[in-house]
Amino acid sequence: MTDMMKMDKREERLKAAFYKLRENKFKANLPFLILSKKLSDGQAYYEYGDGRIEIRLTTADNDVYTDILVRELTTVEAYKVRRENGLL
Repeated sequence: MTDMMKMDKREERLKAAFYKLRENKFKANLPFLILSKKLSDGQAYYEYGDGRIEIRLTTADNDVYTDILVRELTTVEAYKVRRENGLL
């Protein structure tokens, strides 16, 4: 087996684990976290099983974490985020 074939198999296993984690989050009614350099520090996309994606800001003050909804993405914006992150 060539090194390239070994890498392809590892990538396939990693991708399968990634999708399984996402599926398990949705089954548990939890959001799937999508990090992006396009967002400001402390912000991340939160994807939910019902299809919505929110931008949320997490701040910390003396080990107290606060999570704030910045905004919910439109359907078109959510599609673009999924496409850019290989989630389609």
